[in-house]
Amino acid sequence: MIRLEHVSKRFEAGGQTVEAVKDVSLHIEKGSIAGIIGFSGAGKSTLARCVNLLERPTEGRVIVGGSELTALSGRQLREKRKKIGMIFQHFNLFASRTVYGNVAYPLRGSGRSKKEIEDKVKPLLELVGLSDKADAYPSQLSGGQKQRVAIARALASDPEVLLSDEATSALDPETTQSILRLLKEVNRALGVTILIITHEMQVIKEICSQVYVMEGGRIVEQGDVFQVFAVPRQAVTRRFVDSTSHLSRIQELLDDPARPIKLNPGDYLFRLNYLERSTSEALISNISRRFELDVNILLGSIELIDGNPLGGLVVVAGGGHDKIAAAAEYLSKRNVQVEVISHG
Repeated sequence: MIRLEHVSKRFEAGGQTVEAVKDVSLHIEKGSIAGIIGFSGAGKSTLARCVNLLERPTEGRVIVGGSELTALSGRQLREKRKKIGMIFQHFNLFASRTVYGNVAYPLRGSGRSKKEIEDKVKPLLELVGLSDKADAYPSQLSGGQKQRVAIARALASDPEVLLSDEATSALDPETTQSILRLLKEVNRALGVTILIITHEMQVIKEICSQVYVMEGGRIVEQGDVFQVFAVPRQAVTRRFVDSTSHLSRIQELLDDPARPIKLNPGDYLFRLNYLERSTSEALISNISRRFELDVNILLGSIELIDGNPLGGLVVVAGGGHDKIAAAAEYLSKRNVQVEVISHG
């Protein structure tokens, strides 16, 4: 549904050339939900605007729904762009129009009768849960309700693709969850391909099946969400993983003189990371019994992605070097990464 081939975007600013996007290629399947994640300045929003040619790439090809947008004339591009909806961080609603008027706005000049427009807008308001707010104005709505209006408006033209550029960044966590559930429902019910642009790893983990990590204008890591975050290969990806995990706090605890972690002679401090999609085995109790170890869990951060555990544990294990080495080998064979942090 979305294919970018060697896309670059350069800007001239103050006599200098700024390369916001550098030789990006990606492929997003029809009907999927994919995410582009990066810290501020990574180039992700510029890349999103290249998808619908709000920013025309300096180099490269943009193909959406089988049409090469970079090769279309102005009129052809305007028509094709109607099939690419977009929602933003700050909603971009018309303050002087009602909720109904905002959702109906993209249909102006479409040749539809008043009744046809009504038959289009009312089901969309029902889909986003705002049937009772049709006559309200944006100033009377919460942030989450405003974003729901923006989503309904973006869907009014029956888009094939929905671009979400930091659409949940201005929302509280509970409202963010409700918007993500709505986007999942839109994807399921309408089959719309969704591309999420965000700096929040939790958003990617919650809704996306595919992720692209951006840094310095480039895609530095990509793939299945579980695999990318379970075994991050780039430093920037590890920073995102650490930002939502308690496990990275172990170094703080080790360095804290007020609450030192004391290891007895022969004790090992391990970080265990799950690398497999399905780990139903009771690993900690198994190694305790099988290898006669004393295992104390200090930190844990495990969540489910598509029903599979992602994360790990920080544990102290005692019982002798040979037994601990055998337990580490046992865990490794079960796709649990074993990292020695310290030992007594």
